[in-house]
Amino acid sequence: MNVLIAGGGIAGLAIAWRLSRQGITPEIVERGICGRGASWAAAGMLAPGGELAGETDALAKLAHESRALWPGFAAEIEQAADRPVGFRQTGSLIVAESEQQAKAIRDCSNGSGQWLSRDDLLRREPLLSPNLLGGLYFDADAQVDNRAVCEALYTALRANGVIIHENCEVRSIIIAEGEAKALLTDRGTMEAESFVLACGAWMDLISASDFDLPPVRPVKGQMMSYIPPAGIALPDSLLWGDDVYLVPRAGHLLVGATVEDAGFDNSVELRACAKLRHAAARVIPSLPDWQLTEVWAGLRPHTPDDAPVLGATSLSRLYVAGGQFRNGILFAPAVANELAAILQGRKTDIGEAFSPLRFT
Repeated sequence: MNVLIAGGGIAGLAIAWRLSRQGITPEIVERGICGRGASWAAAGMLAPGGELAGETDALAKLAHESRALWPGFAAEIEQAADRPVGFRQTGSLIVAESEQQAKAIRDCSNGSGQWLSRDDLLRREPLLSPNLLGGLYFDADAQVDNRAVCEALYTALRANGVIIHENCEVRSIIIAEGEAKALLTDRGTMEAESFVLACGAWMDLISASDFDLPPVRPVKGQMMSYIPPAGIALPDSLLWGDDVYLVPRAGHLLVGATVEDAGFDNSVELRACAKLRHAAARVIPSLPDWQLTEVWAGLRPHTPDDAPVLGATSLSRLYVAGGQFRNGILFAPAVANELAAILQGRKTDIGEAFSPLRFT
């Protein structure tokens, strides 16, 4: 079987990697440079605790299952590419700035996580504001260097002989007799036995005559990176405040992220950056004195019900892997396993919760 994957972000790269390890021939078509879209702009958090504290629905189940896959997935990629990807189990802290927030955090946790008092919080993370009232700690949460992961996957795929077409845009799906026959790109027509659309926020820009793709739209997220003054150690944990998260990585503190309905605009705005900095300073008061090193924006793929679309469409031979929204990095190994299984006709544990057909 040969599979043509539209999209070279972490989802497309991971799917191609899993397929190539199972004797299937993948080929990737990427509209830009692999791994340089939403996957590059992400923060690399593998944090079902911080992101979905106490939730038990299908999305939370997918998050926890994929988090459990990450140690093995990271080791596999590192060995294949001979380069590190920065997997670390750091834990997450959801901090409370008021009694109302403290109660809300505890109520939504459903008994999961460990509540830390203000004193416990400051002993664990001395940089935090003494005005915080406490926090909920999830020790299993982790992070990975998302940029390093994409580069490692690209290296491993190239070493395995996988063909990757960069700066090649998919424009439409050629359909005949109820089947996807080929993808029309700006370099011509590309045929395969099966097709996977893993092109993130750009999925719905692909035209398909008399066929509706699942609704996926872009949601803009802006982020910033700081380095502390000499002698100041970064926090150990992922930190979650009110409308902000902070990720310590390789001497930098990543601060994110806005959630904006701005179409395909991925420009950086000073007002949004100032808002992020203000929110982060309520968590770490010294942060305004740190050195700003980078500001960037990315476009997350979002569906109307906040859940991904994974699996077969109503069009024969056409599959999708999209709508991962804020959890594209976290979901990557589970998405890769899911699509590899579906393409080979195997039933999966994920079931119908994320079927693209739910929007038909």
